[in-house]
Amino acid sequence: MNKPIFLVDAGTNIDKLQSTVNKFPNSLIFTLDYEIHLQLQKYNIPHELGENILTKDDFNKIDTYSINLTENCFKLFKNELTIQNIFLPELIEHELFQYFLIQFLKPYVILKILENYQSEQIFDFTNFHDFINKITNNLKIKHFTFQNNHTPNLYHDKIKFTLNLGKVPLNFEISRSRFSQAKKLTQKFIDITNNFEPKINSKKNILLVNFDPLEYSDLLYEFDKNNVNFFLLNTRKPAITNKKSLDIIKKSNSKILDLNKFYKFKKDEIILEKNLLEKKLINIFNNHEYFENLFSINNITFWNSIKNSLHSICLSRFNESIERIFLLNKVYELYDISIIFVWIDVGQEEKECILVGKSFSIESIMLQHGRFQTSKIWNKFAKYVGQFPSPLLSDKQIVWGNISKQWALSYNHKENNVIIGGSPRHDNFFNYTSSKSENGIILLATTGTMFLSSDSCTTNSQIKYDNYIREIYRIVKSLPNKKLVIKSHPSQILKKFVKDLIDEIDPSIELVENLTNQELFSNCEMLITFNNSTTTLEAMSLNTPVISLQTENWAKEDDIAQSDAIVSISKINDCEDAIKKILYDTEFKKSLLEKSQLFLKNYMSNPGNSSSNVVKLLKNLINQK
Repeated sequence: MNKPIFLVDAGTNIDKLQSTVNKFPNSLIFTLDYEIHLQLQKYNIPHELGENILTKDDFNKIDTYSINLTENCFKLFKNELTIQNIFLPELIEHELFQYFLIQFLKPYVILKILENYQSEQIFDFTNFHDFINKITNNLKIKHFTFQNNHTPNLYHDKIKFTLNLGKVPLNFEISRSRFSQAKKLTQKFIDITNNFEPKINSKKNILLVNFDPLEYSDLLYEFDKNNVNFFLLNTRKPAITNKKSLDIIKKSNSKILDLNKFYKFKKDEIILEKNLLEKKLINIFNNHEYFENLFSINNITFWNSIKNSLHSICLSRFNESIERIFLLNKVYELYDISIIFVWIDVGQEEKECILVGKSFSIESIMLQHGRFQTSKIWNKFAKYVGQFPSPLLSDKQIVWGNISKQWALSYNHKENNVIIGGSPRHDNFFNYTSSKSENGIILLATTGTMFLSSDSCTTNSQIKYDNYIREIYRIVKSLPNKKLVIKSHPSQILKKFVKDLIDEIDPSIELVENLTNQELFSNCEMLITFNNSTTTLEAMSLNTPVISLQTENWAKEDDIAQSDAIVSISKINDCEDAIKKILYDTEFKKSLLEKSQLFLKNYMSNPGNSSSNVVKLLKNLINQK
């Protein structure tokens, strides 16, 4: 007899699932994401990973289709969704792509399961009831649906932040709208107690968009030192988040631009445009035939399963953009802004600043913010991460060194538009003074799945991380006088994954959050990280040897892995030999550090002096106007 099939996704009521499964003990249970896989593991519910049914061709098809959806979904409605020559969906492309990737991946997995496993009963704990119902009707299968409490959203729809209570970090996650309200209240309090408002009569200003004072303090000091007028516009995370950031703002004489203060000038226009948008979106989303054809797999549509969440996303995000577009127009009318300076140009708010600025002929410049992945596999996704294989929105780019510039030129970017400046956020690494100590600490800096290509956002992708962490723990535990310390990626969901894993492996493992990377990387015998993250360069700048655990094949192709500046591990069984070689083979460690310094020299220009150099570059660009 065919076994009943359970399709289980994040948001499943576990109690209801267990009680139903108990009635059908010989059933097949398929999970659709990592979070529900962990929950079923916790409750000892046997299951299969649904994604295991996918082939390499399937993953490529999902990537291609998701890119097509992102680029073409709203093109038919370009006139309706264009405000002041800005096409609203393009502002959130980088997040929409991730959303479509998951929303296409899951029904694709479901369809393949139901095509490959014969069953007479489907128990559906997903958000794709309508899609599954169409399949089961065709196959004459009984379909039982159960409520799912998960609402699909965009990456930045949940704001994740940490507040430090003394030495105890408190992690929070709130909705985007509530965070915006809290930010307005905080800004009002700061305005009352301090005077950070920029003067309208100041000339030749540089607008810094979403720069974190804690990371770019040296840059802010250099602006002040060189008498360059600048002010901060922090539309996501506030400029002031703690006493240290407040002290930096005061010491650097920074000015903070609060867009809310300009609302009174544009209130009527904003309200009118938002009301028009709401009506437009209702009409657009009533084009059922168009969307049903677009959102379909093998002529079976999954549109009804995502239309409500997508409508909500569009209404919320487009309303945000409408408001900021009008407010930015007022800002650019009132202030003399010479340069819009961003650290990434694919963010929704950064795009708004740049595109509105273009109508005022204001030049935009992007500062490289991280180590670019150079494997060609990422070329098709470059548009969504602001990398050189695709044309960039910013007029010019300041890069960290010659390697990045040559990479940009290889993709036909104009030489005059790619400027070598160095990395201001890493000046404090190169200038950090602390004697190295053989204290036995082995630092593991975790990251997480990329959530960019379909095969990098699967359960198996995250399981690879978990298995490597378990193996690193086992190895360090077996070494005399060595201690494993873990630093998690700042993402709250990745922090949670690591914390839960530590609780499972050994709750006594130290998980650090309050120390800076300078303190951590200078105070350990080696850094172990994943897939050549930017932390590799930070550790190398402090003469700390690095092992990179390559959970993805593309990571082995990156320039830093090819240079032998790090120990690149792509087989879990090689971890122990690599760790012991760095610890106990003096000549090998010496050679590794020499290669790392050579790579760093070629990759990072103006080490320790980048902030001064970048400010002078910007000052020269202003004077040339």
